[in-house]
Amino acid sequence: MAGDSGKVKEIFQHWDRDGSGDISVAELTRVLNKLNPQFDQAACQKMFSCMDVNSDGSIQYDEFINWLTSSDSYKGAKAAILMDGKGAGGKADAARKAKLRAKYARLDKNGDGKLDFVEVYDFLQKRYPQMTLPDLRFLYNCADKSHDGILDFYELLDMLMNVPSQKADPGAAPPSQGQHPLSAALLRPDARDDIKAALEKEERDQKEWMEKVNDITSKMKEFKDDERRHKEFREAHAKVMREHYAKTGQLAI
Repeated sequence: MAGDSGKVKEIFQHWDRDGSGDISVAELTRVLNKLNPQFDQAACQKMFSCMDVNSDGSIQYDEFINWLTSSDSYKGAKAAILMDGKGAGGKADAARKAKLRAKYARLDKNGDGKLDFVEVYDFLQKRYPQMTLPDLRFLYNCADKSHDGILDFYELLDMLMNVPSQKADPGAAPPSQGQHPLSAALLRPDARDDIKAALEKEERDQKEWMEKVNDITSKMKEFKDDERRHKEFREAHAKVMREHYAKTGQLAI
């Protein structure tokens, strides 16, 4: 986030509509509703309370920075904040746009020229491994500037140009998928259906992974030599893990 300090300051000043040097509940609510119309008053107030550490009824710049760099449960909202303002698609050169168009075409499984959440879920999970599924859905909704439930190429481009990718931490526990502070912003029926489909897909991927591991274990019984069996198992296991990560973006345990 340090590399984005100039942009963060610009965003803070943009949110501070009256130029008072801090952000009020009304100013925060206006911005959050613009980012995601499903963000209701209760959710806005809850986020405001998390940011207003000294409880003086307004958010100062230092509080804003501290909240953005903290490790609480609003990762999707923090990422979406970076998309506030003008689109960044114009910053991509022709070669980058061509590469991203190819990526868009690969993600568009049914070839209809648009991406729904299920189509883009694996890609988002791989790019932002620290986010929970509700975080990813919230980020997707914010990227959907036309609010039609799908992402066109330029909406995806703006998200990729504005929100940096994250590094996966192999030693970290998987993000909790329990009750989430952004859940109030995900009440649309199509959002629930998409999240259910994404969770079912994740469950199928995990089941497929376990079947492959069990298959490897069975095959290892064919080798009588312990050293040979250990070597074959490590190679087969590593291959399956690479395939699983390439497909799902998850480091299976």
